[in-house]
Amino acid sequence: MPRRKKKKHRQQGDVELNLAAMLDMAFQLLAFFVLTFQPAPIEGYITLRMPPPQPTTKQGASSSANSSVDVGAALDSLMVTVTAGADGDIGSIRIEESAPVPNLTDFEKTMTGMLSVPGATVEQVVLQVGGTLKYENLVRLLDVCSHIKLADGKTLDKLSIVELPNSAP
Repeated sequence: MPRRKKKKHRQQGDVELNLAAMLDMAFQLLAFFVLTFQPAPIEGYITLRMPPPQPTTKQGASSSANSSVDVGAALDSLMVTVTAGADGDIGSIRIEESAPVPNLTDFEKTMTGMLSVPGATVEQVVLQVGGTLKYENLVRLLDVCSHIKLADGKTLDKLSIVELPNSAP
């Protein structure tokens, strides 16, 4: 009788996965997304849709935010108009109906001189800003305004921002 061969039963162990191929693919995907990612400019991330300013007026005072009144009188709101240049930088800064101020340093000096006068009752500054002004320049302007000292020694803490009419991009 012929002899039968015994089949060798191999014991099947754990299957080993080749992780090198998966790691290569993961790094290729990571490199692809890192190299093709193009973030939007910072102005695109922050939308400034603020409510319209509400001037603070004292009882009995009849001044509006748009009227030009002597600062020593009962003026509660001060209008500052900021226009944007072609590149989004600050073009000009005008306080009420005065001549334009060329830069932020002169603006701070002028505002400090106006608001530190005893008897000046400005409680709020309304910033009318051009729609094409870059956000970083608006933040610099707000920073300057927030450091201005009033006649009583307090800092100016009531600021409103509105977009200039007909300045949308």
